[in-house]
Amino acid sequence: MTTEEVGIGQLFSELTRASNAILLESFDRTRSYAEVVDDYRKVEAEFVARMGDNELGVLETKRRIAESIFSLARRKAPSFEVCREAWNGLVRVGFTGLRMKCMHSWMYADFCAFDEQPEEGLAVLEPLRAELVERLEQARAARRPTMFYEDELETSRRLQDELEAQRRGERSPTRVTRSMLEGYDPGPDGEEIDQVYEAIWETRRAVSKAFARSRGRSFAEIADGYRQVEAEVVARARACDAYKPLVPKVRRYIIQDALRAACGSEQPFEVCRDAWNEAVRLGFSDFGEQCKLTRMYAESCGWNQKPEEGLAVLVPLLADLEQGLKAKELTRKRWLKVRAKRKPPMHEEEPSPSFYRDWLESLGELRDKLEAQRSGP
Repeated sequence: MTTEEVGIGQLFSELTRASNAILLESFDRTRSYAEVVDDYRKVEAEFVARMGDNELGVLETKRRIAESIFSLARRKAPSFEVCREAWNGLVRVGFTGLRMKCMHSWMYADFCAFDEQPEEGLAVLEPLRAELVERLEQARAARRPTMFYEDELETSRRLQDELEAQRRGERSPTRVTRSMLEGYDPGPDGEEIDQVYEAIWETRRAVSKAFARSRGRSFAEIADGYRQVEAEVVARARACDAYKPLVPKVRRYIIQDALRAACGSEQPFEVCRDAWNEAVRLGFSDFGEQCKLTRMYAESCGWNQKPEEGLAVLVPLLADLEQGLKAKELTRKRWLKVRAKRKPPMHEEEPSPSFYRDWLESLGELRDKLEAQRSGP
């Protein structure tokens, strides 16, 4: 790594800290959207100047600030038009890579559903889905990993189905819209809870961005980026009791993305195993996340010629999935009746029987490959 590259890397670390500081301050409800945007623009001007003649550094600085303003708009924008303006600003500077493009496109489509603007959301989703399908076919033809494309297509499919239903005048039972919230009074305690959960989601996005930018960086640099995010949240928690619940949640998100980064960048097996053990110790965000991370870790076991290690985590999870499917098929009707009586806002969504079937098929295929590897040629 050249001296110039070290200097640019240091500038980006400073930019991340400055942006995270603004992010945490933005949860002060007395601060308006325009005031926070002005803070981001000042940071942008400072770091663009410090990047000097490095055109890629200038462009990446503008992209990161545009991303931060777009995330802010989703949370604090007074209208859909303001969020659309922030989205257009992000599109103008472009995306660092396909992972970042997908993440922010799903965020915008979700906001379109929140503001009941299905046409706007579908206009973004449909061409990106076509691009993902093409990339998936290319990966299959070249026998490269396909999990990223499959997962992103599944995410986009759910959003597309919801937006198409919204266009037909149908309402999703789990969708909270702006019109619903305008008539909802959470009370003083509810406001504090909402503020904490806003912080949780924004911090998750900060961790996701650290992971999305990890391609081409050393694992030590990636881990350092995660630690910066965690340190910012811990510092905020010391100053505000309402933020203390954030700390264990953020640590869980960080180690899960660290595990993804370790496996995705094909780190030595010991690094992947340590990240896996820490993820298990802290617990998983939900059952779907447990399935995804188990698959990723088991695949890394296969690449590292450690089939026994992979089977040790796959076999018990497959047993849990089989039991879950049986229970789900018996209780599905009862759950639908209970959910129908729930009042909005409601965010959780119970896994469907197809969730269990799909994971049983996917993980079962991986188990068979590892068993074949264990048996040898």
